[in-house]
Amino acid sequence: MARARGTVAARVPETDEGLQGDELAFKYDEMQRHIRDNGWLQEKVDDILKSGINSGEVLELGCGPGYLGLEWLVQADASARLVGLDISPAMLRRASANADEYGVTARCVYACGTVLALPFEDGRFDHVISASSLHEWADPVTALLEMHRVLKPGGRYVISDLRRDVDRTTFQFMKANIAADMRPGFRTSIQSSYTKSEIEELLHGTVLATAVVTQVQMGNVITGRKDAP
Repeated sequence: MARARGTVAARVPETDEGLQGDELAFKYDEMQRHIRDNGWLQEKVDDILKSGINSGEVLELGCGPGYLGLEWLVQADASARLVGLDISPAMLRRASANADEYGVTARCVYACGTVLALPFEDGRFDHVISASSLHEWADPVTALLEMHRVLKPGGRYVISDLRRDVDRTTFQFMKANIAADMRPGFRTSIQSSYTKSEIEELLHGTVLATAVVTQVQMGNVITGRKDAP
């Protein structure tokens, strides 16, 4: 996070292999559960619901232990269905266990795969959501185009992530609420995240150019809708 006043440090890409192994998945699950229990996840869920994503079959990219999608699912219409995708089998095992704890196993399924080549047919999903995963994608444009491919015409998307230019007070608050052994990973996640202008530049000239990128206190939120052909 060290940088000259008024400047943003250059982005340092993070691994695109996800958090592999049961031990790391367990620790990350604990961190995400802490975030949920303190109500800090609800703002992201509210953003999704306010965007009009409250029913249909929804794909969650980089679902990790599943809390975002599960919190959305229990607050959405009873007919809503969730498909979670992650590159880490260990994370998916945590997500499946959490879905059972939420009592919604009949309404969700989890799949292992990469965002760079989604294992779903064109126009499969009504909507797509994701949180805290964009910075890990080796090729975010390809991943977002894949997201667009599997969306039905008219389908909405809400993609939120950290931002590298977060202010120091917010950074320190976020770090203080993470277990000490997870803080190095949090720092590298911040260092590999994008600024609002960088995301807008990535989307420029693509079918996602009409997306709206909003800077919030702890990150950025990309929202949009797939146009009908």
